[in-house]
Amino acid sequence: MSDNTLDTLKFLLKDSRKLSEQFAEFKIGSQQLSQQLNNAIADLEERIAQLEESQSNEGNLPVSNFSQSFSNEEIEHLLDLPLEKILDVYSEFPQLLEIVCRRVSVSINEDSPNPILERNNQGNYWVLQLREQGFFLLPRFGSFVRMTALESLQRLFESEGKIPDSGNHEFLLKQPAKLELLKRNQRWQLAEKGLIQFGEAPLEFRWQQEIRQMRDRYQEFTKMLEKVGEAGLQATVISQRWQQELEQRYGEPVSIMINTCMPMAYAIYKGPTLVPCHVILTKGICLVQPAWDRGVPWDTSIYAKSHSRNVLRSSPDHPILANQPYFKEITYLKEQKNQTWAIANTYQDASRIISLLNGNWGSLEDGTS
Repeated sequence: MSDNTLDTLKFLLKDSRKLSEQFAEFKIGSQQLSQQLNNAIADLEERIAQLEESQSNEGNLPVSNFSQSFSNEEIEHLLDLPLEKILDVYSEFPQLLEIVCRRVSVSINEDSPNPILERNNQGNYWVLQLREQGFFLLPRFGSFVRMTALESLQRLFESEGKIPDSGNHEFLLKQPAKLELLKRNQRWQLAEKGLIQFGEAPLEFRWQQEIRQMRDRYQEFTKMLEKVGEAGLQATVISQRWQQELEQRYGEPVSIMINTCMPMAYAIYKGPTLVPCHVILTKGICLVQPAWDRGVPWDTSIYAKSHSRNVLRSSPDHPILANQPYFKEITYLKEQKNQTWAIANTYQDASRIISLLNGNWGSLEDGTS
């Protein structure tokens, strides 16, 4: 028998012995657990018998009547928290407050400067009671997507910022409205208006937006990885980091210049400052990205003297870039035709132009307006 076979048998014997010991321990443990369960069941049966005997005695309150005595009494939700903490919760996770609030709406035909609010399971507001602080009114999460709801909101809350005419009606609650109790659990009257700020999303919405952006970026990177491979993706990530550093140093780019005759581009930042760009054309990917994290003064660049600042526009019926702003590159060679450079405002727009030009390179000088 070989040494390897002998070692294998020893290993199996060791595992078998360990398994046997564990099974024995499990069997003993199971017996102990079974005994504990039997004891618990016997104890429970004895307690049930004692309970049945006590209920048969005269004067005891039946269980059904005991539970019924609480069914008609509404539970009071009285929170012992500072108002600042409530605002933090409302800003981050407003749904958590719904179980401790009463849903209300403005009373119909209520024209008083201090409107009355009544219980309504379809209402747009929450009433919250805080210990030793009174009653407060909060806009119910997700109820203000219609202008009619916003109209009642303005009767109860002062507002900062511009109220949107349509679209997304996000706002930040800065101070809840204060209420006076008229009828317990049923009616309240406005005592002091609250304060909201339009145009600023609560943290929960900002988190949702950030998560959505992260998901979109992940999908974008996944698609790019499939097309350009790991090396291409790494280069793209580096370029995007450079783009962020450029924006921190110079601000947003003023314009991106794309050569319409060959894959070349550069960006202009404030200063003016020129930043060379990469043009990526591979496997269906067309991108314009910064090639460095800083630029050079425009006056010292090679394009300062050869690029005209006279902005032209291609013809409306141009087959590739209709009505596209561009300028000509000045050349002093008679046999060489002037090249043209399309003007974009962002890297995304520049990438779009490159995707249209790919396979259709040529001057935009013909058919200008």
